[in-house]
Amino acid sequence: MTLQREPDHLMDNECGTPRIAEQAIGDLITAFEAHVPAILQQFADLLGRNGPRVSVQERRRLMASLRRKLRRLWSVFVDLEALGATPESSQRTESVKAALRSILIEMVAPPRIRKSPDAGRLEWLIAMVAKATNPPRTAWARQAAYLEARTHLWNVLISVYSKVPLSAVHAVLESWADGGEYRRYVHSLRLLGAAAAHFRSRATRQISDRAAVELQNEYLRSANLFEQQLRLLTGLVRRTAGVKKPWSYWQQQNLKNLMEMASQHAALGEFVPFIDRNVRNALTHGPPVLERGAQRCQFWDRDVCVTWSWEEYFRNTRALTLAVLGCSYFDSFRQLIEIQILARALAPDQSR
Repeated sequence: MTLQREPDHLMDNECGTPRIAEQAIGDLITAFEAHVPAILQQFADLLGRNGPRVSVQERRRLMASLRRKLRRLWSVFVDLEALGATPESSQRTESVKAALRSILIEMVAPPRIRKSPDAGRLEWLIAMVAKATNPPRTAWARQAAYLEARTHLWNVLISVYSKVPLSAVHAVLESWADGGEYRRYVHSLRLLGAAAAHFRSRATRQISDRAAVELQNEYLRSANLFEQQLRLLTGLVRRTAGVKKPWSYWQQQNLKNLMEMASQHAALGEFVPFIDRNVRNALTHGPPVLERGAQRCQFWDRDVCVTWSWEEYFRNTRALTLAVLGCSYFDSFRQLIEIQILARALAPDQSR
């Protein structure tokens, strides 16, 4: 439907919205309201919680607020459509950017920001998104392995976004999310985060069967998630070299291949030492050989034997878990980088 400005006598509300727009806005509100329960439930599933109960009154307030915002933005939508038919020019570009900034400010910014003369600079939007990247206030979030993993992850994503077009990055992410693999990953990651609150803070003084079972379970659980994270990051990093493989190709790559490919990238290669492939393989087939007198463990992967002290077994297991938890901020970091890119793209031309 073509958006048009209507004569004043056809305006039917205080916002000056034409009657034809009221019908379009009403249809949009009705469609959105019908999907609100499903949207909220999907978010709740990802967070591992029950879907929030939204009262009729709260829903009405939400829809009324959305309607007011759309009314106030109607003239902006009209201007955007009109600009689409004008020739390319610097003035047209600045007008489009100004319109998009107006939409962002109206739809996302809190009231105090909307009234600020600096709202169009969008620093408030970057700060808002950056809050989601803050680490939790737990003791394990201050440990070196966790902080190192977050730093490595940020460096990998900066490298990817500096060399790969947004459309290519989104194509990889959409392929990953299309199957059930992503939902299982999110669910397992959430459970690992919950379990981390109850992990031992230090290794037991003596080797015990119970502690050995706990470490085996933790290592395998974390190794499985780490492999999935490495698969996604490797697929993204390889796009910087022009490798356009379908997601089915990456699903077929085993941990050995992923580690070899990851090692060829400076930032992603920093993740490789967090995991020992032979130890992972050995634990898949059973617990390690425990030598209580020597306080050490032997991990047999066919003809390869890895020997760790009991303390090393604990420390390496915990480092792997913390690396996985550090990489759980992939989506938060990605969104922050994309918002920074958006803010730069929509920034007013200071030379004018």
